[in-house]
Amino acid sequence: MSQREVGKEQQPVSPELFRDVIRHLASGVTIITSMGSGGPVGLTATAVCSVSAKPPMLLVSLNTASHTVEGVKASGAFAVHLLSHADKAYAENFALPEHHFDGVSYRADQATGAPILNKALGYLVCVVENAVPVADHILFIGRVVGCGLNDKQPHPLLYFDRNYRKLSSETETPATILEPWGSAQDIGMVSA
Repeated sequence: MSQREVGKEQQPVSPELFRDVIRHLASGVTIITSMGSGGPVGLTATAVCSVSAKPPMLLVSLNTASHTVEGVKASGAFAVHLLSHADKAYAENFALPEHHFDGVSYRADQATGAPILNKALGYLVCVVENAVPVADHILFIGRVVGCGLNDKQPHPLLYFDRNYRKLSSETETPATILEPWGSAQDIGMVSA
């Protein structure tokens, strides 16, 4: 049976059920910024993932109705900002419908013009390699052309079950064979 045949036999999952389940996937909270025709634009997002290390690439999923999408399309670039737990106010501010940059210190990336938040934990500047429309979102795949880290031992801002979360200070076992883009053993990087 082909994948298309399997999909036709099953009823779609309700958006409510999907939201109830997916909110239990812990995610890092980020801010996506770009330069629009009227100035800087940005939003708070959790739908960000690394795609590859060679070359360094990221994927962000943005609602097509957002001003940030317009900025990314116009400029061809975006910045992803990693947030520490102390940056909750940034996350709340950029989740509002407007006035994201009021009172926020930022600079323009020299190569792309993407706004870089000065007080974020870290940032990655990307040039759009591909844009894929999916339902009411667009997936931007960006090649990382610049990045920086302001704090190497932070408490990252996490989102889980409709709440902000903080990592425990307890150290766990290192994930020596897991990379952000998949298991190293699965792609033959490490012998068993």
